Amino acid sequence: MFLDFSSISEVSVPHFKGGHGQALVRKFEDGQGKILQLTLPVGSSIGPHVHEGSFEVMYFLSGTGVCTDDGETVEVRPGMTHYCAPGHSHSVVNTGAEPLVILGVVPNVK
Repeated sequence: MFLDFSSISEVSVPHFKGGHGQALVRKFEDGQGKILQLTLPVGSSIGPHVHEGSFEVMYFLSGTGVCTDDGETVEVRPGMTHYCAPGHSHSVVNTGAEPLVILGVVPNVK
């Protein structure tokens, strides 16, 4: 299967996971999990949240920002990958001058 995110409708989600601004989300979801393309406009963020019963992999496609994982903050840029293990928390803030685009994978793990 191939996914073309440009053919998936973009949904604006204000205060994504309690963050600031909005996230522009294109999402594919099935019984196995979800794959998302998240775009954080300048100054927007994904609020801190815990992954209960699953993990998330985030691959940073473009833009810059900071990602906080269990209290440790790291500057992120294109080509970096973040893994949030089950039971751990993370958040992301676009601190750059252009949109921060992220590919996220969240499987349904029981």
